[in-house]
Amino acid sequence: MHIRIEAESRRGLRIIGEIPNFPLCRIEGYNGIGKTNAIKLLRLCTGDQPFIGNDHSWRTFRNQLKSARVAVTGLHGAQEITWTIDPSLWPETAEPLGDLIGGIRINGQPARLRDVSPLLSVHHVMAADTPVSVLTERINTAQKHIQGWDSEVGRRRQEEIELLLGELQNKITDCTPSQLSRDLSITAEAEKLAKSLADQLKTARERIKLLDRAVEVSAQLTQVRGRGSEMDQKVQELARRLEDLDEQRRELDNQIKNASAQKHNNEKAEKEFENAQRHLVRQDKAFRTMRSHLQHLAAAVGVDPSEDALTAAKRETSQHLNNLLEQQPRINATPILVNLLNSLTHSLESAEEEGLGNTVLIDSGEKGSGWTVAALKEAFQHQAETLNEMSPSADAEQLAEKIEATRGRLGTIAQTETALRDLEAGQTALAKAEGRLLKATKSLPEQTARNLEDLMLNRTALDQETRTVQGDHARLSHTRELLGGGKTEDALAAELVQLCRKANVEVARLRGLREKEQAELEELTRREAQVSQQAALARRTSQGRLSRVASTVDFLSQDSEISWLRQAIPQIEILPELSPADQAEVLTDVAAVIDRARDSLASTYSSLRGMETALGRLGSRIRQPNGPTGTETDSDRAAKLWLADEVRQWFESEVVRAALFNGGRDVKLDPDSLQLSWTADDGQTNERPLAAFSSGQQAFAYTQAQVARLDRDENAASNRLIALDEFGSFIDAKNMSALASYLQARQVQAPNDQVLVILPLEVSPAIASSTGSTNERVNALRQRGYFAEAFQL
Repeated sequence: MHIRIEAESRRGLRIIGEIPNFPLCRIEGYNGIGKTNAIKLLRLCTGDQPFIGNDHSWRTFRNQLKSARVAVTGLHGAQEITWTIDPSLWPETAEPLGDLIGGIRINGQPARLRDVSPLLSVHHVMAADTPVSVLTERINTAQKHIQGWDSEVGRRRQEEIELLLGELQNKITDCTPSQLSRDLSITAEAEKLAKSLADQLKTARERIKLLDRAVEVSAQLTQVRGRGSEMDQKVQELARRLEDLDEQRRELDNQIKNASAQKHNNEKAEKEFENAQRHLVRQDKAFRTMRSHLQHLAAAVGVDPSEDALTAAKRETSQHLNNLLEQQPRINATPILVNLLNSLTHSLESAEEEGLGNTVLIDSGEKGSGWTVAALKEAFQHQAETLNEMSPSADAEQLAEKIEATRGRLGTIAQTETALRDLEAGQTALAKAEGRLLKATKSLPEQTARNLEDLMLNRTALDQETRTVQGDHARLSHTRELLGGGKTEDALAAELVQLCRKANVEVARLRGLREKEQAELEELTRREAQVSQQAALARRTSQGRLSRVASTVDFLSQDSEISWLRQAIPQIEILPELSPADQAEVLTDVAAVIDRARDSLASTYSSLRGMETALGRLGSRIRQPNGPTGTETDSDRAAKLWLADEVRQWFESEVVRAALFNGGRDVKLDPDSLQLSWTADDGQTNERPLAAFSSGQQAFAYTQAQVARLDRDENAASNRLIALDEFGSFIDAKNMSALASYLQARQVQAPNDQVLVILPLEVSPAIASSTGSTNERVNALRQRGYFAEAFQL
């Protein structure tokens, strides 16, 4: 390749203008002529930054260079690359310039720096470096690479990956798949227990009903004994009296009918009287039926059959019903509230066991006040105990029975009010019928009319007595029905024996056993209510978790943005085909894999940063071999092994081993002692400190190693300029000849590389050579201050 540089500078900055197209090129010239500055400028053009870590030198170079134009021709893969450089655009600190280098054209077309990198790279090798300084520089470079990558890419990439993995893990752990099997088991056990208690409760209630009936029959039997026969006799007497009165009324009706049947001239009046009499009989029958119905209803509710009494009873019963209904929500909600409080108390106890008892859980907003975990737990416990004492669960059933009975009483009162209104209407109709009959008698013969009036007065008196006796009979009959349920003493005694036999209890122990089993029923009812609530809660919990697990499975198995996760964990692909329990198990495994990946990510980046620190300590150790070492970490050991491998690669070349170790083999570096060891031809192991090699040996070894390292670069540019600088001061003639031989030999494998050997001026312009080449050199020195020619010895 051929390089031309046109630079405009100020205050003494000089840059040579040409590097000719010699594959192995030798440049000699006066000091300060700009040989090294040219290499630095070319490094800037190809994306390198030779001033990193030396901002002062960078600012000097930047400020003294006004402008420049660089052209490189004869490249493999391109005809020409040109740069038009404007240093005023460059930053103040030494950092890679990127496209700030200036305008770039490749084959005349606008281009960017990334287009240059595959085509051309520039490498600068300084012979003044010693093995120790070279190693230190290599360590510093590696450390800076780690730092730069970490700050520019690594840390951000770690955060992105960590965020992505964290979101995925949270997505899985939010549905807590590990709890699904436990939830399903708890739900199954809770439902099993709830069913068992429900069956026990059903059996207990049936038994309580049996005992209640036995106690009721026993009480009825006690009531009937001594009172039943007397009341039966009284009822029978009233019934006979009603029959007697009915007979007397029928007799009077016949007398009235016979009296009206006497012959007389006014047949029309007689006909009207007969019709009025029949109408009266119908109304009287209806009235007596309504009156009997009203008296039975009034007796059933225990209220006098009057409008005022019924209104007062209705108001009192309605108020009682409202009071019962107000209690119902509280009593029905008690099991739910108790269960909720117990659940919260259990959670708070778990927190207390973790040492969080004195932690403020709810801040009241006032200074120094708030609810701690322990205080809130005690409050919940106290409230649960209070609710249990105030309203046992069994009261819900008893309250429902009371409400039903009260509603039934209200219904009976309403029927009684209706019957009272019907009776009042019937009484009005009866009075009209009596008036009609009385009017009809006036049209009859005088004597007949007087006889009928007397008969009707007797009938009215008889009806009044009948009503009185009928009311007494209705009340006493209802009382008798309540007494013993309307059964006789013998019937009640037989039923009691049968009930006690069925309940397997003696009559004398009946009440005590009933009270005991009633208490057990209340406790069983409370337990059944609580367990039912717990089963419902467990069912809702497991169903909710099943839903969340199913949603997570759908997300993991279908979302297009996480196909990479399905490739990494193939189990995810078969998730939809598994049972919920198996899905939960796989999700738990996936969460664990992601958790390990997050740990590995953190460990990797931590190791990387640990390596950065270890490289810093290793550099200090090389600079100060006798300094304190401290405790060696895994990163320290890895850094030392890396250094040993770098040194080993230095001495891989047979040329280097022949020059420095007389053809020895197995060259190794002990990174702890910085001792080189190798095996000589006679099999003996030799050792020498790294710093003990001469400057020429060091420069030669370093040059060989650097060039060899470039040859191992698999991503090398198509064209490379390799500048070997200041070698005349450090490499003697023997090693220089070996270097020339080495470079010429490698040219076959790297035909597109241009190697530039920069040497200090060795020939004075006043000295002439017999070959005449000195004259060309003298002319070049006089014109440009340096000369360039093919490198050969």
